[in-house]
Amino acid sequence: MSLFEFTFGLSAVILGLALAHMASSVHRLVMAGRRVKWAPEPVLLAGIIFLVIVSVWLGQWGDRDRETTTTGLILLQVTKLLLPFLAAAFVLPETPPEEGPVDLYAHYDRTRAFTFGALIAGLLLFWLDGMVRWAIGDFPEAGPITVWGVLKAAPWEFTTLYALLIFVRRRWVNIVLLTAGLAYYAWQIVPTTLAV
Repeated sequence: MSLFEFTFGLSAVILGLALAHMASSVHRLVMAGRRVKWAPEPVLLAGIIFLVIVSVWLGQWGDRDRETTTTGLILLQVTKLLLPFLAAAFVLPETPPEEGPVDLYAHYDRTRAFTFGALIAGLLLFWLDGMVRWAIGDFPEAGPITVWGVLKAAPWEFTTLYALLIFVRRRWVNIVLLTAGLAYYAWQIVPTTLAV
């Protein structure tokens, strides 16, 4: 068994459980039928989280040739993968009540700080992981690590977008920003090519 196969197994489990959790939540909402008052905000955000999880899973392929790692890097890896899982857990109601209406906008409004906070923390941990790996020489083609390189690599766009969405309550602003974020992120990751 290669190091990649050994470490990827845990990553696949965490990310697979996140997708299964989202699918289970959608199933329960659909089964609740007309009691569910759908809203675009949590659906768009669920789309973003779905793309994040799939792109993180596919991004693991870049580590297939690694021959060594440390327990510290594995702990960082697991921690950064738990944050998209938490975002997936927060984005939709886990179990709708047996009776009465289910308002998805109310759920979005109540959990937005947790969902976007998990996404922001995840972005920052992925960035930190990249900086640590750059500093220890995992990316020799990038050259020596510099302050400008560290700042340039920071995830400014989406951390700013997510932070805005925690505090901006106007629904039309949320819908526009989430739609733009989903379209931009899809445009960035859908053309990604994997090769052996």
